[in-house]
Amino acid sequence: MLVVAVALCAAATTPACATEVMVTAQARADQGAFLSYAPPPAARAGLCLVDTGVDLNPDTEGVVVDRLAVEGASISDASPSSHGTVMAMLAGAPLNGWGMLGTAPGAIQIVSVGILSPGQSTFPLGSYAAGITTCLQAQARYDIRVINLSLGTSQVPSGQEYQSLGNAIERASDYGVAVIAAAGNDDGGPVGYPAAYPGVLSVAASDTQTGQFCSFSNHGPGLRLTAPGCDLDAADPNSGAADYNYWQGTSEASAIAAAALTALYAYQPTLTPTAGEEALTSADAGVLDIACAFRDAGLQQLVSEGEANEPQTPSLPAPEPLSTTPAATATPAPAARAAQTVGSGAPASALVRESQAMKALARFPRPRVRLARRASKLAVNTTGRPVEAQTEIQLLTSHARHKHRALWVTWADTTSLTAPPSGDLRVRYVDPYDAQRAGPWLTLPLRGVHP
Repeated sequence: MLVVAVALCAAATTPACATEVMVTAQARADQGAFLSYAPPPAARAGLCLVDTGVDLNPDTEGVVVDRLAVEGASISDASPSSHGTVMAMLAGAPLNGWGMLGTAPGAIQIVSVGILSPGQSTFPLGSYAAGITTCLQAQARYDIRVINLSLGTSQVPSGQEYQSLGNAIERASDYGVAVIAAAGNDDGGPVGYPAAYPGVLSVAASDTQTGQFCSFSNHGPGLRLTAPGCDLDAADPNSGAADYNYWQGTSEASAIAAAALTALYAYQPTLTPTAGEEALTSADAGVLDIACAFRDAGLQQLVSEGEANEPQTPSLPAPEPLSTTPAATATPAPAARAAQTVGSGAPASALVRESQAMKALARFPRPRVRLARRASKLAVNTTGRPVEAQTEIQLLTSHARHKHRALWVTWADTTSLTAPPSGDLRVRYVDPYDAQRAGPWLTLPLRGVHP
């Protein structure tokens, strides 16, 4: 798919001039591109992100109107992967020449509620209810209509935890606030909590290219909606550089769906939570179709105006026939490859030949890894990483019979992370532009790792 992009030299407050995708892969998949170009509503509606906190950057500082936290948690992003910051960007990042374009930049305002403390790697189940309560305390001030929980667990909550979470969700309904949650990333397992709780709009992840479930996405009984969650157009939250398909998960799918629902309430303020959710989930039989949902809610004119303002994909000449014996080419560096696929100006035939060459490249080898520990910090050192590969690291810690996974993806050869004394570490090399090149996992036990 050709990605339409624009290079905008930012104002003095923006740190860099960047290439920004004007119509993202996720917007094409969920028919929501019009939202970025539609006239703004009379007043923006509030979306409350219960997450790891949010850092301010050019894509968040205009849309995030307040940063709160439960007791002991951080208002700034406490996760190594900037999870909450990226969720805010996916939901509402504006077209400003930096980073990415979010789902509903002109229609929503975001309140961040951090529930993760520095050093934590998994969301504490007991904090979910506290996060919802904090959102409701700010509801009137920011017209919060939707709470997003891009978090979860495969564990079944205890009786007390279940009751506490249920009470918080019921209070949200009493306030007229919808609760959306990610279904979970347990490689096709059942819908996890809190998404599995009655009254929550559960969201699974679909591939923007195929429309099928992403391989990691939970689904099954209790699932109410699927939204784009892999093969996404996103950006690094620190540099603003394009970061295609690094950010993927049901977290991303939930944030995109939450932004769409919040925007629907902004344009139709009298919609009840039930009516809004029904419009979103019934538009395409449980597949997120934002344009259809807006039309069903009586906003046909708005959709038409937004679509009329969308940038058009330029026409390209037909690709030349490919040779059956192509000449060998050197593997392009990631930055060069991104330039070729995003607004490079190269002929279509050259892009097709490059795409074919990429598909023929071999998988990456198994990494060579050395671990060293200093107190709670674990240094992960890899050697022999191919120049075009990123290192993907998964930290798996056992609680009862369940595995909980924290994820890092980096260009660095040495990564420092907070890790418990037991569990497993999985490491592999991945190509951010070609998932078929991902190499085999190397699994290392953490017990017994010394300085």
